[in-house]
Amino acid sequence: MRRLLHIVATFVVAIAVGCSEAYDDSELREEIDSLRERLEEVETLLNASAGNLSVISVEECAEGYVVTFSDGSTITVRHGRDGADGAQGDKGDKGDKGEQGDKGEQGDKGEQGDKGEQGDKGDKGEDGETLIESIIIGQSDVTFILTNGKTVVIPLEGYYDTSEAPINFLDNTTKVLCVLAWDVDGDQQLSYKEAAAVTSIGTTFKGADIMAFRELRFFSSLVAIDDAAFYGCEKLIAISLPDSVGTIGKEAFRNCYALKEVGLPEGVATLGERVFQNCTQLEEVAIPASVEELPYYCFYGCERLAQVTLNEGLKVIGERAFQSCYALGEVVVPASVGLIERNAFYYCKALEKIALPEGLTAISNETFYNCEALKTITLPAAMTTIGNYAFRNCKSLEEVVMNEKLEQIGDYAFKSCSALREVGIPASVTSIGAWSFEDCVSLVSVWCEPLEPPLLGTDAFDYNAANRKIYVPAQSVELYKAAKVWSDYALSIEAQTIG
Repeated sequence: MRRLLHIVATFVVAIAVGCSEAYDDSELREEIDSLRERLEEVETLLNASAGNLSVISVEECAEGYVVTFSDGSTITVRHGRDGADGAQGDKGDKGDKGEQGDKGEQGDKGEQGDKGEQGDKGDKGEDGETLIESIIIGQSDVTFILTNGKTVVIPLEGYYDTSEAPINFLDNTTKVLCVLAWDVDGDQQLSYKEAAAVTSIGTTFKGADIMAFRELRFFSSLVAIDDAAFYGCEKLIAISLPDSVGTIGKEAFRNCYALKEVGLPEGVATLGERVFQNCTQLEEVAIPASVEELPYYCFYGCERLAQVTLNEGLKVIGERAFQSCYALGEVVVPASVGLIERNAFYYCKALEKIALPEGLTAISNETFYNCEALKTITLPAAMTTIGNYAFRNCKSLEEVVMNEKLEQIGDYAFKSCSALREVGIPASVTSIGAWSFEDCVSLVSVWCEPLEPPLLGTDAFDYNAANRKIYVPAQSVELYKAAKVWSDYALSIEAQTIG
């Protein structure tokens, strides 16, 4: 690193000098670009090591060798340049003419000067333009030697499947725990072969101060992550699960407050209750199509979870599955979902858009309670029930499109939806719950289509906008004014007009 800082400092000095003198800086810019490229290649190499990638090919090219990793990324390790021989020395100068001899005799002719000596051999060529000095290609791995003397070892593709070679762990605490639990041959290392033989990790890592476990993907005999396997690993940032896993147990990653990266294998079918509860740094997750249910408290308290991909095949979004996911802004619920349980999106305060499947028949109690950013909601065609408190305190809700099969609107269903200005009650509705539209302070128009007044709960339309009107079919005006609780709003009830 000191060498890199020295190079950068040299460039800065050169630039400073150039500010006072007019000169061609194209060569300097090329050097800067070259340095940037070399740094990027080292970063690619280090990322390959951290991500437990393998080398799939090393191919010679004019510049050196192109190394390709298992994720498709590449680096170029460049040749050095040999020095050229020095140029031959110049020919000696001609000797001076002899002095005049006595009595007119001519002096001897001067001798020819000595031949010039061979020039010095040229300096050794500079290293090729890379911070990776050389590579050693072995039978099982490739060793990269950096210019600062550090080495990075990457396994060759496929070698780890049955290899006795040790796994290069990113996190030493993780390595120590793995060695203590599964080092069969006693060499104080965990080989790929030993990892592949593990069938259960139990609670080996529960509460441990591990930061990364990318190497878990080599535990290819695991079919399940046990209950509470990583519960309370508060420093765990990243983990890679093996493709063989089909079940992730209850509370497996609960209270992993630092967890940011976890990829769910495509074959996962079962997620346990509270599996990712309070993973407060988790920002995005994709649920495989093989998962049919998001269980109780699945992502409860994942405060930074902003992007969720739900695939066809999902049938149930469980109770409080996304409660208090404060950053979640938009959700598309696939058509396969037939049940969203209570409090599923409770206090998702950034949730602005949600697309509900047409086959959904009910919105359970408190499903969208305190979704303060939600602006519009369109009820699916098959829906019959809006549960108690379903949209309470949705302060930005401006539009509710109700469907023609809706029958029940629960207690407190739209209480304190302060931006709602108009609502239409379909003819199919038979009951409207107590306090269902109370404190909707902007509500000025309620359009009721039923000919028979629906059962109306206490204070359903209290504290609406001043002069709020309730429009009912013309032939039903007197029925509404005389009906229980509707009579409390008799002065506001008027006949609907056509046109």
